[in-house]
Amino acid sequence: MARRTEFDRPSGRGFGSFLSERGWHVASFDFRGHGDSAPTPREGGTFGYDDLVAKDLPAVSEFARSEIAAGLPLVVVGHSLGGHAALAAQASGAIDVDAIVALGATMWLRRLDPSRVRWGAKRATVEGMLGLARRIGYFPARRLRLGSDDIPLTLLEDVARTARSGAWTSADGRVDYWAALPCVRVPVLQVLSEGDRFECDPASGTAFAAACGSRCTVVRVGQSDDGGPAPSHMGLVTSGALTSVRTRIEEWMRGACGRLSASD
Repeated sequence: MARRTEFDRPSGRGFGSFLSERGWHVASFDFRGHGDSAPTPREGGTFGYDDLVAKDLPAVSEFARSEIAAGLPLVVVGHSLGGHAALAAQASGAIDVDAIVALGATMWLRRLDPSRVRWGAKRATVEGMLGLARRIGYFPARRLRLGSDDIPLTLLEDVARTARSGAWTSADGRVDYWAALPCVRVPVLQVLSEGDRFECDPASGTAFAAACGSRCTVVRVGQSDDGGPAPSHMGLVTSGALTSVRTRIEEWMRGACGRLSASD
């Protein structure tokens, strides 16, 4: 329910700018149906989870390798949906990148959540969103002020199927993303916030990262740089008080890619 401009918040001091200032070539993009990638669900655009994994991420990764960073290591930085879709793409062989940074990324699977109460709330949330989407054709996140972008019915049906069955697979069942996670051999960094108690709570996020085949580094953010509370789910990207966290992420990226020099 968010677009690429979230990585530019706060204006001029966003995470994308932070990486650019430290010598990284940054290609920010909108998944289909988000931001400038038309048509939106309200305009009749429809897509499922597999489209993001098997089509969008490979296209952007190929663009990054061939057009803006030829010969350089490629790191995918994905928040929430972008994070677990990137891991699914790497695991299934849809992309071949050098490292992945996941910010608050987890699938809503019962096996990952130790809290029965929270899991019940997640299931109720999914079913409620799905019910509304079936009535009007999509989930109106913008109208409800829950995000910048609406969600198509098809994508919500994929999410609901995963939550109900406990199986994280492609819609046709041919690709088992969960079973493929051990195939992720590149370095993975999972950044979690103690202030994110629902969308990607630290316990679920840690369990999700542990399923990867590579040695995954987990960073848990306990407070903001100004001593304030830990950021919310979206705050991991949009907060202007996480310079220390961003610095740690950038240093990890550089180390994961072989200690590139600042000139690279």
